[in-house]
Amino acid sequence: MPDSGWNDSLLPREREVLALMAEGWSNSGIADQMYVSLSAVEKHVTAVFGKLGLTASAAGNRRVLAVLVYLAADGRGGGIRTVGGRGLPR
Repeated sequence: MPDSGWNDSLLPREREVLALMAEGWSNSGIADQMYVSLSAVEKHVTAVFGKLGLTASAAGNRRVLAVLVYLAADGRGGGIRTVGGRGLPR
């Protein structure tokens, strides 16, 4: 994944979790792929959401929004726009 401002704040394991989310894996599937506990994956996913500024709200699915940010940084998501003071994919 190309470097970008938000990507620099993610730890390597968080980037790995985000990449697996982008491939469509569930948390339990990610845990199996990474040979870690489900609890560890949930902590990484929560950290990714926090570092991307994706708070729990009725405005959108944080998992989908995180994957769209990942795809945009990888050149496949159509860019980033600002919504409500934070960068979100178009």
